[in-house]
Amino acid sequence: MMHETASVGATITLRADSMANGGAAVGRHGALVVFIQGAAPGERVAARIVELRKSFARAIVTEVIEPSPDRVAPPCPYFGACGGCQWQFLDYSAQVRLKGEILREQFRRGLHLNDEDHAAIIRPPIAMVDPWRYRNVVTVEPTADHQPAFHHLHSAALVSIDHCPISQPAISDALARLHADGITDETTIRATDAEAAIAFGARQRQTVYQTLLGRRFRVSGGAFFQVNTRPETRPGLSALSMADLLAQCVLDGLALVGPETVLDLYAGVGVFAILAAPHARRVIAVEEVPVAGTDARFNATAANLDNVSVHIHKAERFMATFAERVDAVVLDPPRAGCERGVLDGLLRLHPARIVYASCDVATLVRDLRILHETYRIESVQIVDMFPQTYHLEAVTVLTRREKTR
Repeated sequence: MMHETASVGATITLRADSMANGGAAVGRHGALVVFIQGAAPGERVAARIVELRKSFARAIVTEVIEPSPDRVAPPCPYFGACGGCQWQFLDYSAQVRLKGEILREQFRRGLHLNDEDHAAIIRPPIAMVDPWRYRNVVTVEPTADHQPAFHHLHSAALVSIDHCPISQPAISDALARLHADGITDETTIRATDAEAAIAFGARQRQTVYQTLLGRRFRVSGGAFFQVNTRPETRPGLSALSMADLLAQCVLDGLALVGPETVLDLYAGVGVFAILAAPHARRVIAVEEVPVAGTDARFNATAANLDNVSVHIHKAERFMATFAERVDAVVLDPPRAGCERGVLDGLLRLHPARIVYASCDVATLVRDLRILHETYRIESVQIVDMFPQTYHLEAVTVLTRREKTR
């Protein structure tokens, strides 16, 4: 009966059992599975149904009846309306723990790995020391009264903002100026490695520089660069950002000793290619966005590296005809994951090692299913690039299985 009485707009009471990939908790209302935005596992909540299908519903918390000990007060005044963050109501240690649980569940369901398999390959997550003020780029749109705004969490509406607690201080300072002065077009604000920020419109060409593992990279407007670049001091380590730690995980996974040829697909401005180049014989970088590929060429030349070649192509088109021998491959695709042609090309090239940096665990698992018969998962490392959000970054190291007679 509970399922029959559920309807869009109705408020139901239920308990959240676990956290799903995508940031919503999962509970049941009778036989109906409900994805509950704004609930923590273990909580009993009242939630308003916003979408109803035959087998599941989506709902938004309207009241927390029995709160979780992991629940905290969100410090951002825009939280709950702004679509940038989803998990500010969770203690940071709980956020990191839940990301690990989501990863294990996705691997269990998608790759049929058991607890023993997980223990052997999944490493403890790398978390931030201070999970705030880390983003180096934001994009805002103008409201009707010309205020900078982010998109609403639950609609296409805009939420006017004058600062952002997860962005670097220079960006919040720039947001305050734009709030005072007003904007008329979509505007991107990028922080620089000089702790300043540059604001520019969608049709403007602006360049900033970012430093990663001691190397400086040019990043033009429209080019991708890792967003979490604020250095933090850790026990026994020099000040490193999460982007530094991610890059180090990729380099460690490549395990280069000198004579290798490395293929870097979805290369962006050439970060992994350039960092790998001093340790390899040759690096081939492939990037489809022309401005990013141009930056990659500039960055390789600026680093005095003559063993890096940059090809501006879609990865799947490049792989359709590429036939050279490679020893190791870096994959860093967008959230949509790798095109099937890229994976088929890897199976044809059969490199000894693949290091896959993923920002979406569902597409990661989808792609690993295709590679799994030929490659063994050596390790999986979560690097929490996106605190206060459900987004999950993981570096997976794959090694070629030995053929048996």
